Parts: sequence; structure tokens; C-alpha cells
Amino acid sequence: MTTINTQTAFGLKNSAPQADTVKEGELRKACHDFESVILKQMLDTMRKSVPKSGLLNDDGYANKMYQSMRDDQLAKEMAQGKGMGLGEVLYKQLSGQTKAIGK
Repeated sequence: MTTINTQTAFGLKNSAPQADTVKEGELRKACHDFESVILKQMLDTMRKSVPKSGLLNDDGYANKMYQSMRDDQLAKEMAQGKGMGLGEVLYKQLSGQTKAIGK
């Protein structure tokens, strides 16, 4: 007589870790998206601090819209990978990892 382990036969044993990795992936993405938002705010603030020369028409609606979309994409690209590290620190904090940063 052969016995069947019902946990492995129905895939119940492997379902919890897979769910955890999906949640961890979503959390990591949310943290990097948050870093992207922070970088976008930094770019907007830096752009406002630069005086306008008057050489180009910087006050046009189309120019402002294009500049905003460009800064948004630039912020997303800056947050990819390691980025500034803010997303990773936030992920470690929210996921309950208590490893010291920098070790």
C-alpha cells in the first residue's frame, strides 16, 4: 500500500512561499515606485530653483508639459536598479528585515 502526501500532491506545501514571494515583489516594486515619486519631487524643486534666462520660451504650456513628462521618466529611470537606495532601505524597513545598513 502506498501513501500519498496530500500536501505535496495538491501543491499546498509550495503555495505559501510562492505567495510570500509575490507579496515581497509587490512590496519591492511599491518601494521603488515611492523612490521614483521622491526623485520626481526633487527634480521639480531643482528645476524651479534655476533662474529663467529668457532665451527660450520657457513659460509655454507645451514646454511645461513636456518638461514634466521628461522629469517623470527620468525619475523612473533613476529609481531602477539600486537608485539612490531609498527604495531598498524602505523595503528592508517594511519587510521586517533588521539587518544593519552598510554591513
